[in-house]
Amino acid sequence: MCSTAWAQSSVTLFGSVDNGLTYVNNYGGHSLVEMQDGVNKSNSLGFTGSEDLGGGMHAFFKLENGFSLNTGALGQGGLLFGKQAYLGLGDDSIGEVTMGRQYDYTVLLEHYLPCLNCGLFGVQNADLDRVSGERLNNTVQFNSATFGGFKGGVMYSFGQNLGAQSTNLGRAISANLQYAYGGFSAGAVLTDIDKAAVFAGLTGAPTVLGVVVTPTTALVVDNQRILGFGATYVYGAWSAAALYTNTRLKLAGNTATNQILHVGGNWHIWPDLVLTGKVSFDHFESSRWYTATASIDYLLSKRTDVYVDLDAQKASGPGTVASIALTAPSSTDRQFVSRVGIRHLF
Repeated sequence: MCSTAWAQSSVTLFGSVDNGLTYVNNYGGHSLVEMQDGVNKSNSLGFTGSEDLGGGMHAFFKLENGFSLNTGALGQGGLLFGKQAYLGLGDDSIGEVTMGRQYDYTVLLEHYLPCLNCGLFGVQNADLDRVSGERLNNTVQFNSATFGGFKGGVMYSFGQNLGAQSTNLGRAISANLQYAYGGFSAGAVLTDIDKAAVFAGLTGAPTVLGVVVTPTTALVVDNQRILGFGATYVYGAWSAAALYTNTRLKLAGNTATNQILHVGGNWHIWPDLVLTGKVSFDHFESSRWYTATASIDYLLSKRTDVYVDLDAQKASGPGTVASIALTAPSSTDRQFVSRVGIRHLF
């Protein structure tokens, strides 16, 4: 006698939309009020699927699209599934192997970024440390199961025909190690990329690696190496977080390092009202930036919230100007940004 077992499978639709009004007091020399989407949570629409193969094994995939809510345009350079597109196999006792277009592990540092709900205004001016989340093409990734509170992963990106639709033209490697126990969690990440594209003109520095830059200057550096360490602790209605990143850039024999430290936390005044704040210290070559960020977040439901964000930055150093992420560099050493928005997850 024999019997047939039918595997269990599922496909899930998911996504997020975020929109609001942003005010910048100095946007390249003038004030600006604009409708801006995908700031506190990038807009996405995607599909995940899994199939139980039996014996603790499963197959799965993820296809995720980015887009502008205000114009309907595709994100990530017009790619259909520009945010993520991968296929994998997993074993419950060992871990998972995936292949495709995926985030490198610096995206995991978001979990240790204070005021994560404050959105992309709170990351490094030009996102040199990639904490906002950047993808690599042609990747193979392994993520382990959890053992005694520890888990980790490694990934490799083949530098083959990557072109302008990727953040790396050469090979890339990334690795992470994480630990969690009770209310405490910590993680470390290493990412190393050859021929990496960086938006040097958005740093606010007058020169980058010996190159005079304007706000639109983008460079392909010979190598970008990122080290990041973060930790969080949750105690009742309070939580604290700290994140340090060290990003080394190399170009034509010149080397420069960007170091940034974020410290902050949040307070759940009520289950549906959260106050969050942080300060950031950023040092790159002869330039420094000091940023204070605060947010008030009110949850209308588990999936919908409204928020107010406030960001202020002071720059120092010869020729250095303020340049809060997702804005244009200021014409002075100071910049202020405020935002009122709404976010929905599905």
